[in-house]
Parts: sequence; C-alpha cells; structure tokens
Amino acid sequence: MKRALLITAAIIVLILMSPILFVKRTVPLVSHGRVVAVAKQPLTMPWNDYKVDVYAGGSKIFSLWSDFFDCPEFIYPFADGRRFLCDYYGDTENLVFVVDWSPYGTNSLSSDKWPSDDFERRRMTQRITCLVTNTKGSVRLPNFDELQEASSNLLSLTSWQFRSASFPSGDFGIIRFYFSKAELLNDWRTNRQGSW
Repeated sequence: MKRALLITAAIIVLILMSPILFVKRTVPLVSHGRVVAVAKQPLTMPWNDYKVDVYAGGSKIFSLWSDFFDCPEFIYPFADGRRFLCDYYGDTENLVFVVDWSPYGTNSLSSDKWPSDDFERRRMTQRITCLVTNTKGSVRLPNFDELQEASSNLLSLTSWQFRSASFPSGDFGIIRFYFSKAELLNDWRTNRQGSW
C-alpha cells in the first residue's frame, strides 16, 4: 500500500513539475532542411521578463524580449544565415520583422512598403526596434521576396518539422500548444493591412 502511495505521489509531483522540467528551451532555426541557428530560452517562469537568445556559429547574434503576453512565434533563418524573419506575438498585434546582418542591411523601411498601410508600417517600425537587443545587425520590415521565401519554406515543412522549429504558444512541459501555419501565413501575406 505504501509503495503504491509513493508511486502515485511521485507521478503527481512529476506532472506538477513538468512545466518547469520539460519546457522547450531550445528551438532549431531551419532553412531548406539545414539548421542555420539555434534559439535558446532561459530557465525562468514565463510570467517574468526574459530574453530569447539566437546563436549562430556559437555566438549570440541577437535577443528578443519576451514575457507571458509577448513572445516569438517563429523565426525563419534565410539560407545566407545573415537574415532572420521574426514573427512575434505582441500583446496588441502580430509583428513581423527582419534582423539583418548583411553588410547592406539598413534600419530604413522596406522599399516594398509592406504593410501597405502607412500608419501600420510606422507603428510596426517603432515597436520592432524595442524588441531586439544585443545585436550589431539592423532591424527592419521585410520585403515581398523575403515574405514569399519564408512562406514557401513554411509550406514545405511537415507537421513534425514545423513543431520542432516553432516556439510554443503554451508550454506545460508534457503538453504544448503551437500557433498554426495558417496564422503565420496570414501574418506574412503581402497584402496585409491590419495589426493582426
């Protein structure tokens, strides 16, 4: 009887501790079937502010602020390993931006004028520069070619590959919830006009 009670107690403790013990801390950033970089989350409770750090070649190249209400959904690394399309779930809107390490990267708005609404473009530009820290690259809005490449790559991922390369929207250790491909594709559509 005592043994059964101990086993039951151990299982209950394991289930209760699973959101701390088994949380997804590392997300491989994959482009065309190749891991280009890795995103790492610290061992912290989600209601605290924390940073998601992105490493390439063993060096930290940028970080994203996160908390319980704001977090990255997906980071798509382009094949050159110098540009990263970030889809970020903000408390009031979904933000899409590029962290650009290429020698010609700029902090200016995309020449393609994405999104097409001037107010939305200004608002996104103001917010994205506050989210990215610890970088020597530039932060800018994506152009149409980048949006289409990321969308095409996303569509080619199997459901297992997609879950592996995504940040959970809810992570309880044993059980995880993810944003859907359709939600990401909606954020990346070239005719996007709204905050969501």
